[in-house]
Amino acid sequence: MSPIKIYTEEILDPQTEIHYAFHKSLKDITVKHTHDFYEIFLIAKGKVKHIINDNEQILDEGTMIFMRPNDIHYYQRHEKDDVELINLAFPKKTITELFDYLGEGFEAERLLESKLPPSTILSSTEKTILKERFEKLQLIPLSKKSEIRTALRILLAEIMTNYFSKSFWIQRSSIPRWLEETRSEMQQKEKFVNGFESMVEISHRSKEHLCREFKKHYAQTPTEYINDLRLNYSANLLMTTDESIPYISLESGFENLSHYYHLFKKKYNLSPGDFRKQHRKNVIPA
Repeated sequence: MSPIKIYTEEILDPQTEIHYAFHKSLKDITVKHTHDFYEIFLIAKGKVKHIINDNEQILDEGTMIFMRPNDIHYYQRHEKDDVELINLAFPKKTITELFDYLGEGFEAERLLESKLPPSTILSSTEKTILKERFEKLQLIPLSKKSEIRTALRILLAEIMTNYFSKSFWIQRSSIPRWLEETRSEMQQKEKFVNGFESMVEISHRSKEHLCREFKKHYAQTPTEYINDLRLNYSANLLMTTDESIPYISLESGFENLSHYYHLFKKKYNLSPGDFRKQHRKNVIPA
């Protein structure tokens, strides 16, 4: 069966440079097709079989793929699973200008010349954040076309540099997915405040295995990483609130005030009080 070809002028507004679709089932996206524009799609929920350039893939929830012009693909149900899929399409011009801006160091040919379109798997936190970013594009009034176009370009630049750059692949290629997801989940306040026990629970690994793998791939211990998250959070509270230092220490996960002072001074070369004086941001009166 020959693929259907979809053209830029059929679906893309030249002023916004974007077409957004949120497919809540496979019903509308099973036709074999190709197109003369780029797109990024994200598996928001479920699992799906993806037939792409005569290859078959099983895509799990959180998979994000960068589709190029003339890639030929379609979807099929995987076993009894249905799927929710977010699709963001944009013209050649948008990507060409972005890659020109990023320069030769980005090595865009890696993405454009591979047999299969580049893909990555997001952690649940990353997926949720990116899904919200996609949805925010839809909240900009259609009358503000230039604002929509700018928001799209900012988002694409972040996606390309965060998930498809050469440095990202070098760093991420050898890191187990469970470890990436654990590290990402720990960035939530309730997780890093609860500390190492939360990390062990999220990872579903033994303490020993978690510590060994974390140190191997990130060159720091889980405790060092958690303390960094806590210290960054406390530094932000020092700059933006009037809360007392003992309160901020506890709020950030440090139960021992003297230990908090020690770690804070080691990281910032200042006591919490001196840091607040130097970096204080004016708080608007109530």
